[in-house]
Amino acid sequence: MNADLNHFLTQKFGEFLSEERKHFIESVLENRTDFIRVVLEDIRDPHNANAIIRSGECLGIQHYHIIENENVFKLGRGVSRGAIKWVDVHQYPDSKTPTADVFKDLKSKGYKIVVTSPNEEACSPEDLPLDQPIAIVMGNERDGISKEAKELADEYIRLPMHGFTESYNVSVAAGITFYSLVSKMRSFVENWQFDELTKADYRLQWYKKCMARPDDYEKFFVKAFESQKT
Repeated sequence: MNADLNHFLTQKFGEFLSEERKHFIESVLENRTDFIRVVLEDIRDPHNANAIIRSGECLGIQHYHIIENENVFKLGRGVSRGAIKWVDVHQYPDSKTPTADVFKDLKSKGYKIVVTSPNEEACSPEDLPLDQPIAIVMGNERDGISKEAKELADEYIRLPMHGFTESYNVSVAAGITFYSLVSKMRSFVENWQFDELTKADYRLQWYKKCMARPDDYEKFFVKAFESQKT
C-alpha cells in the first residue's frame, strides 16, 4: 500500500475512534519492537503457548514463529484472546523440516537464534550479547528444545534455579526470559523500536481491528481516495 493511501485510510478510520483510544495505540506503537522475536517449538499445551504470547505482547514483542514438528498449534480458550489480536503469528504448514526452515528464515532476516537450555555453558538472559536482533526459542513442556534446534542455535541461555524442582513451567520461563531481555534491550540497544513506516502500517492495522466490518469500510474509503485522484 502506498504511503498516501495509508495516510488517507488511517485518517478515515481514526474518525471513528476516541482520542483516548488513539493516544493509547500511539503509546503501544512507541513501545513495540521487532528486535526480539519468539519461536515456539512444538509446544503441546495450547494454554502454555497462548500464555507465552500474552506475556510477550505485554512486553512489546510483535512476532511469533510456530514450529509444528509433532504438535499442532492451537489457541486455548480465554488465555490470550486479547493478545493474539495484536501480534503476528507465523506458521509454516507446508514445511517438511519446520525447525530448520524457521531458523533459516529468521537468520536470513538477520536474527541470531537463541535457545533456552539447562546447559552449564549457557549464559543468563542478562549476560546475552544484544549485538544483533535475536529470536528466542522456547521448547516443549516434555522434551524441551529439540536436538536439531540446539545444533542450529547461535547462542544458549538458561535461567538460574535454586530449588529442588528441575525446571520452570515453559510459560513462566518465557515470561522471565522476555522481561530480562526486553529490559536489557530498552537500556542498551539503539533503534529497537519500530521505524516510522512500520508504525504507520500497524497504526492502520490496529485502527481497523478496533472496528466491526473494517473491510467494508475500507472498500468505501478506497473508492473515495481514488475519486480524489481523478
